[in-house]
Amino acid sequence: MAITNNGTVNSLNIVQLPTGYVRPTVVTFTDEEYVSNLSLSILKTTVENGVNVTTMANIIASITSIVDSILAADYVATQTVEAYADLVGLTSNQSVTLGDSKWLNNNATDYIAAVKLYVKAQ
Repeated sequence: MAITNNGTVNSLNIVQLPTGYVRPTVVTFTDEEYVSNLSLSILKTTVENGVNVTTMANIIASITSIVDSILAADYVATQTVEAYADLVGLTSNQSVTLGDSKWLNNNATDYIAAVKLYVKAQ
């Protein structure tokens, strides 16, 4: 028995993705027992890189890490739990020009990620 986080799906609109970014492949499921809408704050200094593709990958990794912590706090390891997150929105404290991934290296202090967390327990 274990808690398994399958990772984070990136469902952002294509205009928010940097050129060359490849969405991660994540095992999903449709028989979830619980769906939670989360608003996660991600400090810019922990994810930003001079390369926008890397910044986006770091944001996804940060969300996955935060979800790991949420799952560890909410479930005991003796349960069999499977989960994945879906990034459905991403904003910052700066305005976003659609089609311009430069917003990934602007003066934001943090990114606000709208995430859906899907969980099923067995």
